[in-house]
Amino acid sequence: MTGSVIARLATAAVLTTALAASPAAATGYTPERVCGSGFHVLNEHTRSVTDHTNTLYGQVFLLYNGLTGEHCAVTMKRYSVGTPTKTLVTLLVRAGSFVPQHGETDEGAFRYYAGPVKVKAYGRCVAINGTADAPGAADASSGWGRWVECGRSPATKAIHRS
Repeated sequence: MTGSVIARLATAAVLTTALAASPAAATGYTPERVCGSGFHVLNEHTRSVTDHTNTLYGQVFLLYNGLTGEHCAVTMKRYSVGTPTKTLVTLLVRAGSFVPQHGETDEGAFRYYAGPVKVKAYGRCVAINGTADAPGAADASSGWGRWVECGRSPATKAIHRS
């Protein structure tokens, strides 16, 4: 290989590593830390927060705690990290046919992330959505994905008898 090809490959590797590392994580904030002990990221449900030009402004993470049966969602900023900008995360639970869905939202001018929002879904489906803004730019959104995690329940359930 020529020196210029090796240099280009090395530059691409550095850029890929830099893009993969979250600026918020560099400050010590991770989805697991924000949601708390026992939560782990469900990678297959992570959603990118992008604008109409496909610029990455953040990521929405869905986490689960098998001991408590709770789902947690957080939007981690990847742009304007450290600057308060409009950031939002919503975690919805789909209810039955005759029961309205419910959920939790956290929205504000945040420096690093929105959330955590937590719900106990107990066998019901959940969906996440996140937005992030940057000064002088249009809102970026993850959009709503499909309903996921349907039927998941805690590893252990307490039985209450009266």
